[in-house]
Order: sequence, then C-alpha cells, then structure tokens
Amino acid sequence: MLSGNGELPSQRIPEIAASAEARGFMSLWFGETTLRDASILTSIAATATTKIQLGTAILNIYTRTPSQLALLGSTLNEFSQGRFTLGLGVSTGAIVEAWHGVPFVSPMARMDETVRIIRLYYSGEKFSFRGKHSSPNGARLKTSFPPKIAIAALNDGMLRKAATIGDRIILNLYSVDRIKHATGIINDACKSAGKTAPILSVMLYTQLTNINDNLDPAKDLISFYASSPAYSLLFSNSGFSKEAKAMQEAWKKKDRTAVKSNVTEEMIKKFMLVGSMQNLRERIRQYHEAGVNDVFISPSPFGNYEETLNAVITSILSPK
Repeated sequence: MLSGNGELPSQRIPEIAASAEARGFMSLWFGETTLRDASILTSIAATATTKIQLGTAILNIYTRTPSQLALLGSTLNEFSQGRFTLGLGVSTGAIVEAWHGVPFVSPMARMDETVRIIRLYYSGEKFSFRGKHSSPNGARLKTSFPPKIAIAALNDGMLRKAATIGDRIILNLYSVDRIKHATGIINDACKSAGKTAPILSVMLYTQLTNINDNLDPAKDLISFYASSPAYSLLFSNSGFSKEAKAMQEAWKKKDRTAVKSNVTEEMIKKFMLVGSMQNLRERIRQYHEAGVNDVFISPSPFGNYEETLNAVITSILSPK
C-alpha cells in the first residue's frame, strides 16, 4: 500500500510496481490525501506491470462525482486488463470539508447512493436516478470493463453497509483483537442480505525500527487520525477512551504537543507495526488467523518512509 503522502516521487512508481510484481506480491494499492492523485499513480503502475492486482485505497466519494468515479474505474480496469479494483471511502471531515471545501454530510447514505449509481453506470443500460446528492438523468456509460468495488469501513454502520454493497472491505487501524468484532458484523449483514461475504482487507501502517527507538513518527501518525471523531471513537472502542478523549480535546485547542503526548506505546503496538521484519511477518500471520483475507502493508508516511518501503519490497517475501 503506497500512500500518496509518502515521500516517494511519482517517477519511482514504475520501478516499485515492477519490483513488487517480480517479487510475488498479490496486489498494489494507492492512497491519496494531500500530495498525489491515487488514480494517476495507479495508471503509472499499470504501465509497468502485467499481472499484479491494482487498486485505490482509497478515493473519497465527496470530491469526484459518481460518473467520474465510474469512468475512472472502467478506464483503469480496461487499461490494466481487468486488474483494477475501485476502492472508495468517505474519508474524514477534516479532509473533505476543511481541505476540499465540500460539506461532509450523511457519509453512509452518500456511500450507498454513490455505489448504487456507479453500478447503474456499469450495467451499460440507460438510466435515471433521483438521489439526495446526485441525480443522473438519461445517463449511460458504454463500457464492458467494470471493476470490482472496495469500500473502506470504520464504524459498525459502515461495516454493515460495505458488507452488502462492496466486493471488498478495507479496514484501517483495526487491531488484531478487533477483527472478530468486524467479521461478526459483516457475516450477520451478509446472511441477512443472502450474499457471500466480501474479501476482507486491513491496512497495517508499518515502521521498521526497534520499538525502543524514536517513537515520534508513530505518535505523529496516530495523532493525525485522532483528530477525526470517527477514529477517536474507534480508539475508544478499542480500549483507549481516556487517551482518545484527551486527544480530541487537545485538537480542539490546536495543541499538537498535547495530542502527541497522549499517544501511548500500547496504542502504537495495537494500531500499527513498529518493529522488525520478523515482527511484521508475525503480525500478518495473526491477522490471517483472525479472519483477514489480505493485509495491505503500508509504510508509515511519517518517519523514514522510503527506507521502510524498500525493506518491505525486498525482504518481506524472502525466506527467514
């Protein structure tokens, strides 16, 4: 999983993508927030590879219309010859509303409507849809290359929704012991809907260093997410309610030092991987045993991003 915010020039994507494919990685995913466009990074990777699966993780659904997302997905899937998954999410209010200047309202309803419209586009039939956020009229997308759709889910409501409308669910900052909670909700929702459970993926932010070394980069990452009420609730539900509340209060005061001071070593161990390559392999094994289908190893954009990325690419699949 390559973050669009990591200190990795886009010119290096062909090399990294080709290397990941050659070394046997199953898939390569691209995120975006403030630095680079995930769809363009995916396009670049598609030109340098022939077999590896590609996806966005994730594109937020507020800053591109359903028709744009449908076109983007079908074009990338056509160009990659069926290797692309359109990964969508609601992002956070800080990103959508503050950075993009778009109202962050009704995230779950917005996701449901967006995916319904995209799938109507992918039907190839002419359609009209009266929605709360988008109302295509007499629309039609002439494509025979619809991609799979992945949904980023965080809270229980979005997990239920993603289970019924997505082909894959992407979790972020979910500890191993929180996976059982997620799979229970997913399986119940799919049983009620009479459908097979989607593929379950989890993003694992990784910093390859000794846990006793400088933890500032790891604290920076958790602090960043702690500004979001949704992630704050996830932290609380994972056993860190005191820390989550303190960080939210510190963010309201714009006191970044106080936010960071409330990130504990236990939180870092729960929500990300800071340690050796052996520690990383062990954490991946634990996720699989807990019910996750695949793990997106995501070098943390805080700290030495490229060093961790290079180590993962060259060593994670090598014999111990």
